[in-house]
Amino acid sequence: MKSVDLAFIGLGAAAMSLATRLADAGHSASAVFIEPDADPGDDRTWCGWGPNDHPFSERVTRRWYGWAVSAEGETVITGRPDIPYEMLRVSEVRAHAHAAIAQREDWAILTGRAMVEAHRQTDGWVLVLDNGETIQARWVLDARPPALTLRRPWVWQSFVGLELSGHDFGEDHIVRLMDFVNDDAPLATFVYELPIARDRRLVELTRFTPEPANLEHLRDQLDGLLAERGWDRAHIERVEQSHLPMAAIPPDAHDQWIRIGTAGGSMRPATGYAFHAIQAWADQCAAAMRQGGEPIPPRRAALLDWLDGVFLESLWQAPDVAGQRFTRLFQRTPPAALTRFLMARASALDILQVLRALPMRPMLKAAFRRGWRRT
Repeated sequence: MKSVDLAFIGLGAAAMSLATRLADAGHSASAVFIEPDADPGDDRTWCGWGPNDHPFSERVTRRWYGWAVSAEGETVITGRPDIPYEMLRVSEVRAHAHAAIAQREDWAILTGRAMVEAHRQTDGWVLVLDNGETIQARWVLDARPPALTLRRPWVWQSFVGLELSGHDFGEDHIVRLMDFVNDDAPLATFVYELPIARDRRLVELTRFTPEPANLEHLRDQLDGLLAERGWDRAHIERVEQSHLPMAAIPPDAHDQWIRIGTAGGSMRPATGYAFHAIQAWADQCAAAMRQGGEPIPPRRAALLDWLDGVFLESLWQAPDVAGQRFTRLFQRTPPAALTRFLMARASALDILQVLRALPMRPMLKAAFRRGWRRT
């Protein structure tokens, strides 16, 4: 039986972020990474307004300093030259993390393996894998997607994205965060467009929806939108698609078992951003462990969770004006305050500026229905 200090279930953003920091610091903990996917693909992109520096900064694919939101024929462009919106491909983050993990002789990655049983021991857990192998771990950090049933006001973010090349797509200095599409699907549908270069861009069709959307139908709708733009003959470099829970998932840590990443509540409910929140958690967790402490779970801000619930409730009450709400938010909130709010780093003044940008009566109505519930 293999014995380790840390067993990571799933080698996603959270596991790679913490592992990179511990490896770079030369931390003494031994570790194993259990990754059920035998051949992880380049099927995810992580974006957001990050801190000035993090371990994967040199792996950033592209940064933009202008951001656009469009609805009902109106486009709002905002930004600042000192606040970059950055894009990272999962393949780049994985390459960096694997190189860091490879430095450690007492760390191992088990690809194509899944945990099928877990048994509590006096000081940790015994994990049984699908090939019969057993691992004794003092701490388990579990990134498996949670099984969730979302209730109003929370929604699913379903998306299908294509990275296209071989066509002149036009200007590439503005990232188009939301270009709302008028369709009959609740609650909101929009195009998300990352212009990596004039001849390459990632185009996603995203839907905020009470139940996970049919991804085949989303792909058909995206293909139609690309044909309308004359981009249907561009070469498809890669495809990414998923369902993300836009909900306030509470931290889950007990008996030396910690949920991490999206499963541990790192995703911002009203935006779907998670990668940079995971970087903040990884900094805090690595710092605690370097000081001789135990791994810590992600932290959540109760006020921001409540505000996210109120905002999403306002969309439930008036889905036809979802695009107008977002354009107004970007138009009336100073860029620095807005980005700090969207990335869950807001001060009290930032929150006040965001609230002033939103229509008061609908937000008060949503707050009344929402009450003071956090989840």
